[in-house]
Amino acid sequence: MSLSPNRKRKQAFGKIHTSKTLQEQAVKNNHVDRPCKISRISLSSVTSLPGDCLDLIFKSLKTRDDCNSFGLTCHQWLHIRDNNQESLWCRSRNYEPADSKISSESSAIIICNLLIRFQNLERLSLKGCPGISEVVTSKSQSFVSKVRSLDLRFCSVYSDMQLPLVFSWFPRLTRINLYSSNINDNGLVALAKSCSSLKKVDLSKCCSITDSGLSCLLQNCRELRSLSISYCSSITGIGFLGCSQTLARLGAGGYKHNQEVINAIISGGELEYLYLETAPDESAKIEEACIINTEAVLTISKGCPLLKHLFLSNCEEVELEGYEAIGMNCKELEKLYVMGCQRLCDTGLQVICDGCNKLIELYIDRD
Repeated sequence: MSLSPNRKRKQAFGKIHTSKTLQEQAVKNNHVDRPCKISRISLSSVTSLPGDCLDLIFKSLKTRDDCNSFGLTCHQWLHIRDNNQESLWCRSRNYEPADSKISSESSAIIICNLLIRFQNLERLSLKGCPGISEVVTSKSQSFVSKVRSLDLRFCSVYSDMQLPLVFSWFPRLTRINLYSSNINDNGLVALAKSCSSLKKVDLSKCCSITDSGLSCLLQNCRELRSLSISYCSSITGIGFLGCSQTLARLGAGGYKHNQEVINAIISGGELEYLYLETAPDESAKIEEACIINTEAVLTISKGCPLLKHLFLSNCEEVELEGYEAIGMNCKELEKLYVMGCQRLCDTGLQVICDGCNKLIELYIDRD
């Protein structure tokens, strides 16, 4: 039986496509895979982006590995990564392997080169690191002084001449931690003059500073809000007289406080956080342990109406009258630490809870 022309056309539509036909169809449907050409265009486009765009791309990265990989692409991208480096934590030699052959001189030079390389650092930690050398001093003019937070804990190798030099490199400092360093009054004077915008200073266990250096710091740093001088055995507290009213947080545990010292401490009148506790294991090592009695608590409660956190742990001389004063005067109190206060009774606790309506946390140890 013969086929009609229409039948032939229908059969033609059902024919099997050749590879050439398939390729033509794919072109029409935009499904052609051209990875090499697309990849080259994409890479060229990214590397030609202006620095501001690349900077935004870097800031959108979430992981440290991605940030590190970004800097391995090319010199331009490495420069962008370095400019966005805000923190640098230099490891102490105490944490290096025992067979490390890096000398103190070499470590200081490495740190110096890093400070020159990272021009926008805001946070720098040199905890336990070796002191500076003449090589570092000669290159210090290349440092960009944008650092606002400096950690010099356990840096006992810096001399009286070196510490003032280090402070002069970072005039924009707002926070510094000198815990257990060998800074003395001369160094504290240099710090106050070089970094007058300081807002937080930790001088805990700096046994070489006295009231003279403390007074200079308080008089020159008028924006100071937080200060810790716990276990500074050479300080009596008289240096607080006339301190800035901006001081809101004070740690002053670990030595004897007489009434004159308490009056000096609260002379600013704006304290919100006051730490006067003494750890039991430390009090035995200090000839004159932190002595806070009822009279002192009465003075504190009346002179610091804005107190939010009060630490009186191990203050065994405080009696009921002192706790009643806290409940009556400290209406903003949110946290109270009275662990080891053996004369605290149920009546005292009740008075505190009734008077301090904003109290959230109360730390006690009862048998």
